[in-house]
Amino acid sequence: MAITCPRCKRQYDITLFEFGRRVVCVCGEVVTAEGYFPPRGEKRKVGANAKNIEHARLIARQKMKRLRRAADRVCSLILISDYPEIDIEIEKARVRELAEELFPDRMDLYEMIYESRFRRLWEQFRSASDQSDSYDIWRERM
Repeated sequence: MAITCPRCKRQYDITLFEFGRRVVCVCGEVVTAEGYFPPRGEKRKVGANAKNIEHARLIARQKMKRLRRAADRVCSLILISDYPEIDIEIEKARVRELAEELFPDRMDLYEMIYESRFRRLWEQFRSASDQSDSYDIWRERM
């Protein structure tokens, strides 16, 4: 958000006003952020718009939590169970569908975060050639 100088119309980022709450413009005009911040010592009044924003954030957090739980379940299936690969692929498809339902415009992030995590865990803990060998080596050391 920007605050405009009333004289020369130069714009300043509102973050400059958080502590000092005034800036001297290049043209010499003193630019203040009156109306944007509450007076010192007072809390900002929460209007209907702020409540709507907070409600939207709460819903977004709940959606993220739901997606994270589903993805964590797939990770645990990869790590600590003997589920066959096809069953894990089905669970991954369910998580992908959930992500498309909850965040349809953010699927690039889903790919970057979750799909790469699933792939990395599978390669690290379930690679076909290393799975039985590493388990047997670990068992022999015990």
